[in-house]
Amino acid sequence: MQFFKTIRSCLTQITFANIYIGIAQGAFEAAKEYTTEKTRPWLTSGVDSANQDPYILQHYGDMWIDLQAATVLADRAGELLQVAWAKESKLTAQERGECAIAIATAKVAATKVGLDITSRMFEVMGARATAGQYRFDRYWLNLRTFSLHDPIDYKVRAVGNWALNGELPIPDFYS
Repeated sequence: MQFFKTIRSCLTQITFANIYIGIAQGAFEAAKEYTTEKTRPWLTSGVDSANQDPYILQHYGDMWIDLQAATVLADRAGELLQVAWAKESKLTAQERGECAIAIATAKVAATKVGLDITSRMFEVMGARATAGQYRFDRYWLNLRTFSLHDPIDYKVRAVGNWALNGELPIPDFYS
């Protein structure tokens, strides 16, 4: 089997991973802008501004770390895809499979991190940010809609099968 012919699904999957990361980055930036301009510190925080509230800082730290981790995984998967693409007809089953595993890992991370950030952004902005006029819920809705296109449970299973049994995914439309 010529494995280069099966690389299209890898292109699609890394594209989805990067879309999810982009949505999460947009949500993070929107939350950051709102927090610095409109959010008030919690009344018992002992600080004068939300950008000094210790729990808001904790949430931003956690979201940033998770977002960076997902981005690095997607970048690494993209680099492996580029190497696979350059091999064309010389691409082996092992190389194609390792590329698919890296992409699946990135896509799962991007989905989980994206859904977390698009939900947790309200914790750093406060209740007023849920008002319909801001439409911050669009980040979660867009990511959730995209991510339901192909369930990550199957990606997690493929990665688990590889991690435990050393079995690479069989090339198909999804892997």
